[in-house]
Order: sequence, then C-alpha cells, then structure tokens
Amino acid sequence: MYKKTTLAVAISAIVASSAVFAEETFTFDEVVVSATKTEQNKSDVSSSVATVSRDDLDSQMNNNLKDTLKYTPGVQAQGSGRFGVSDFNIRGMDNSRVKVMVDSVQQPFSYNPGSTQQRKYPNTIETDTLAGIEVSKGSSSSLYGSDAIGGVVLMRTKNPDDVLITDGDENRFGIKSGYSSVNNEFKNTATWAMRQGKWETLTMFTYADGNEHQTHGDGADINGEDRGAADPADTELYNGLVKAFYQVNDAHRVGLTFEYFDRTYDETVLSQEGWEIFPGFQYSDVSAKDNTTRTRIGLDHEWALNSVIADDLKWTVSYQLSESNSDNYDTTNYTANGFPIYQDRIRNRQRVASDDSIQFDMQFNKVIVADTHYHELTYGASFLHNDFSLENTDHFIQSGTGAPPSSAPGSTGLPDATVQQWGVFFQDQAFLMDEKLVLTAGVRYDSFKTDPEANDGYADTHASNSDDAFTGRVGAVYHVADAFSPYVQVSQGFKAPTVYDLYYFYNQGAIFYGNPDLKAEKSLSYELGFRGKGNIYQYEVSGFYNEYDDFITTEKVGTDPATGRDIFTSVNIDEARIYGAEASGTVLGPMGTYTKLSVAYAYGEDVNTGRELDSVAPLTGVIGLGYDSENNMFGGLINFTMVASKDEWTEEDNVEAPAYNLLDITAYYRPINDLTLRAGLFNVMDEKYWLYEDLRGNTEKTDFETQAGRNWGVSLEYFF
Repeated sequence: MYKKTTLAVAISAIVASSAVFAEETFTFDEVVVSATKTEQNKSDVSSSVATVSRDDLDSQMNNNLKDTLKYTPGVQAQGSGRFGVSDFNIRGMDNSRVKVMVDSVQQPFSYNPGSTQQRKYPNTIETDTLAGIEVSKGSSSSLYGSDAIGGVVLMRTKNPDDVLITDGDENRFGIKSGYSSVNNEFKNTATWAMRQGKWETLTMFTYADGNEHQTHGDGADINGEDRGAADPADTELYNGLVKAFYQVNDAHRVGLTFEYFDRTYDETVLSQEGWEIFPGFQYSDVSAKDNTTRTRIGLDHEWALNSVIADDLKWTVSYQLSESNSDNYDTTNYTANGFPIYQDRIRNRQRVASDDSIQFDMQFNKVIVADTHYHELTYGASFLHNDFSLENTDHFIQSGTGAPPSSAPGSTGLPDATVQQWGVFFQDQAFLMDEKLVLTAGVRYDSFKTDPEANDGYADTHASNSDDAFTGRVGAVYHVADAFSPYVQVSQGFKAPTVYDLYYFYNQGAIFYGNPDLKAEKSLSYELGFRGKGNIYQYEVSGFYNEYDDFITTEKVGTDPATGRDIFTSVNIDEARIYGAEASGTVLGPMGTYTKLSVAYAYGEDVNTGRELDSVAPLTGVIGLGYDSENNMFGGLINFTMVASKDEWTEEDNVEAPAYNLLDITAYYRPINDLTLRAGLFNVMDEKYWLYEDLRGNTEKTDFETQAGRNWGVSLEYFF
C-alpha cells in the first residue's frame, strides 16, 4: 500500500539518503527533492539531477565551495581567489541563469562591475554546515521561477536529526579540524545537537584562517604584470548556524533558523605594482581588504492538514542581508606631457554593496489515491522583495597636490534598485500501471518588476522594467524493468533581466551601456534519457537540446566618434542553443571495491552568428576507483579527471584553453566509530593547467591564472 511521506520528511531527506558513493553499504535507491519539490526516488524523475551527499563532501575532502562539484561533469563552481566563487555553471548556463538556494532561500545575483575594486557573489556559504547539494539540470522555471532557466543549485544545511543518532532525548557534540596546503588554511568546526522532549536544536560554529589560494608552483614571484605567483593575502572566516524546532502537537511543527557568515580577505596586490593604466599614470603600494557578510533569519511552519485541499502545508518566511565592503588602497603618480599633475597621491576607493531581502515560500501537498493509480499534487506560491544598493566613496588620504584630504562619491555604474518577484505553481505527478509509468506535468505563473533609483554615484534616471511569464513542463518515466527505465521531458524557462543587464554603465577604456528595454529570456528544453540499476551496478545516459530566445548578451554596437572607443551594450539576440549528452555509472567490485564513471559533452552557439558560446565547458570525464572495508574502518578513493581543450570561442583571438588531466587521492581511517581521520593528495602529477572559464575573453594565458600544483590536506572529526 502506498504511504505518503510528509513534506517535513521530504525536505529533511534531501540528499541525506544513502548516496551512491557513500562509505557504507551501497544502495541505488537515491532520493531527490529538487526536480519536483517533493521527496522522490531518483528513478521516478524525468530529468537529470546531480547529488553531492555529506558523505561525498567528507570523503572527497571538499573544504570550500569551489570544490564541492569538481567531480560532477556538466556542472562547475566558477571563480576563486580574492572574491571567491562567482557563480555556478550548469550545461553552459551560468551567472543569473542558475538559481542558487540555501534551505529554500534564494541567494543574491552576482554583481561584477568589470573593475578589480569590487565583486559581489552568491558564495557566502560554509560547506561544513551542509547536509548535501542537489543540482537540477536544465530549465526549472516551472517550479522555481526566474533565474532557473539553466537549472537550480539547492543546498541544504544540517538539521538536528542529521547529527543525532537515536530517536529519543539526546545530546551530541562534534569537533572537526582540518588543514589544507593549497591556501595554508586551518579550519575548525564545533557542533552541538540536542533533542529534549518536543524540542530539537542544532548549533554550529566555524572558524578558519589561511592565506591566498596558490597558483602553480613555477609562477614567478615578482612584482608587476608578469607576476605568476598569487598575490599574498590573509583570510579569516567566521560562520554560525543555529536552528531550533518545536513539535507543538501531532499536526504542527515550528522552526527558527539563524545563520551568520563573515569572511575577510586582506591582500597585497603585487601584480599591480608599477602598473600603468595609460602612459604617465602609474600605480604602487596597491592593497585591498574585502569583508563579505550574510545574515539570515527564518521562520517555518509545518502543518499536517489532512484535509480535502491538502495533506500537509509548509510555509517559510525569511529575512536575508548580504553585504560586501571593499577597501582598495593605492598610491598613484600622474605625469602628462612631462609635467607632474600629482605625485604620491594616496587614496582608498571604498566600495559597498548590499542585498536586503524578504522572502516567502508556501507549498501544499496532496495525494489522491485510486484503485490502480495515484496522484501527488504539489502547489504553492513564492514572493521575493529585494533592495539592492551601492555606496562608492573615493577617500583621498593624500592628494598629491598639497590639497587637504578629502572624500567624494565614486561612480557606481548602477543605480540602487528594488526588485519584486512573485509566482504561483501547480504540479501533478501521476503514478500509473502499478507505478511502471510516472507522468509529471506542471505550470507556473511569475510576475517581476525592477524599479531603479539614482544614487550619489549614478545620476541617470530610468523607467522601471516589468514583465510576466507562464512556464510549463511535461515529463514521463516508464519502468520497463529495474535495469532499463527511459524518460523524457519538455520544459519551458525564462529569466528576467537583472539590474546589471538593465542599467549598468562603464566609461573607463571601452564604453558599456545597460539596456532598460531588455525583454526576459525564454527557453524550450528537451531531454531524453534512460537509467537502470541492478545488484552491483547503476547507470544513466541522457541527451539534451535547449533553445533560447531573446538571449541576453553584450554586443559591440558602435564607436565613439570623439574618442574612438568601442561602445558595447546589452541586447536580446534572436536565438541561441545548447545541446549535449551525459553519462554516468557505478559498478561494485569484489571485496569492497567500486568503480564510477561520468562524462559530459555540450556545444552551444549563437544561431545568428554561428559563434560558440563561451560559457559552455569542454568535454569532461571523471573515473573513480574506490575501496571501503567491510566495517568501514578504512578506505580510499582515486579520482582521475580528464578535460579536453577549448579553442572555439565567441572572439577568434581568445586564447586556447589547454587540455589537462588530474589525479586526486583521498583516504580515511576510523579507529573507533566516532573518530574519523582523513588525508588527501590533490593534483598528484603536479599538472600545470588553466580552467577554461578563467581564460574567457583573454588573448593570452599567464601563470597568474593557473591552478594550484600538487597540494594536500588532512582532517580529524570526532563526535561524542
């Protein structure tokens, strides 16, 4: 007989079920949530979903956000260094085309004004607090609305029952300490979980300090633009997570969440020492100090209605404040036509950005059971109100001309803006023919509006931008047998233009204009695949074809007749497309051994020009060889990653991204059940390589952009 699991269990189960690559008895009945917003066996989902469990994060020693998806072909966490991970890329879609969520709370969009003084990215997430990550590949707008045109990265932080090991009253404490040589970082995380009567609580605190993320070891440690070593930096991180849940009665459960993230990056920018932005204007003593914070407060309520309209309801209201503060110090000398304009001018270009949001999410679930089939109905609504603001100030500590110190507003390139989005959705999953056939259909309506407001650094005024959209999807899975289940899905997507797309202005070197008349992007995606499993194997193969209309990109539209500078603006292009294929599999071997394989290929182009899309990753494959002892006392994993070259770009003079191969080895040892020791050696062959995304728009590659050579890490985790 079918028994419906409540949404509370569904959310708590996200990625926490026995994962394919866990250090325990293998099970291939993986549970996912992101594809349907309800708990489902992955075999019943009509689209591709990638998962990274807590066991995966631990066994692969993923100590930072960038590493969490490095063994997941078709998905990348992009960016590193001073500003950290910039965004996530799913099948060639990145930036604001991929929605990033933490516990159902949407993270702010990436802000990159093009200069080196400021970046603001959705990366204020401490990986030690994560219970797991799901990536829903392909358009997910019919469930998640705008920004999910390329997919969703859903991260769930730990709950008390992820730490507690009994069903009764219990206190459990944990300490995790680790070291990573790639950035000389020491990290410590303390955990306390408690259940007492109707109360459950979780408290986690993380502190880390380290240095810059290294480039390859043969990079020149010199000052100036030929520097190959990373700029030296000191880093410090604090993160706190507190959750409390109260079971009011059998029908009601309420929860409160508080999360605070604080990271400081203090850098001496030796790569800009002596740099001349144009003849006669020279930089020296360049340094930067960035502080990035995120504060989240959330209240949620789970209600077992058991009524005609719904079996259960969960609603969440959250407040989130995300801020970045960058202080950029330098000394400049300016000489024109042999005459000094100023000498030894000392300034601080202070750049402050914030996103202040209120978010509400509500979801109903209802199961309708008939004699030979049943339906899982899911419907709800979401609301987001976000205030984006910039405050740029140029502090002239020493004028260089004899004038007294002063301060003045700096150009922001963007207005302040209020963004408001709301949507409603409905989904029906029908389980027919004794659950052999699973049909999924869903529809969503979204409305969005952006209201700009001039600030001290952006005097121009613009009209608001608003639009709405209906998106839908249909999918089917047919279980011919456990060993073979084909699936197909057709889905629509859309993406509202961001504040950056609409209003950005930049006038240093080339000239960039936003476009307040941009239309929302739209997509139509097709996916066809099949998956299967047996006692000792699991596999999945999928192909996808995505068409994008009104695709937003930056194009050159002319030349300034007065200065000869190129003029660029944001435009909607008629059509772009991305297609590709992916495959993955796991085979269990004798005596605790296993092999896993995954490969991803994609191709994307602007249909009008025939030029390739720079955001599409080259062919990537990963082979893993692992071993777990019978009692999980010890084991290890060898991962071999192969990435092809990328030599086709939008611009013909873009430098080729070379192919590379990486070998990583990790191992663990448990002398007792609650104590785990881990060690890892990464880039064992000391390969010198560049990530393709770091070479986008570059005419040459430098040692400064290389990734780290051979490096290692160790950790210890103990619960009591």
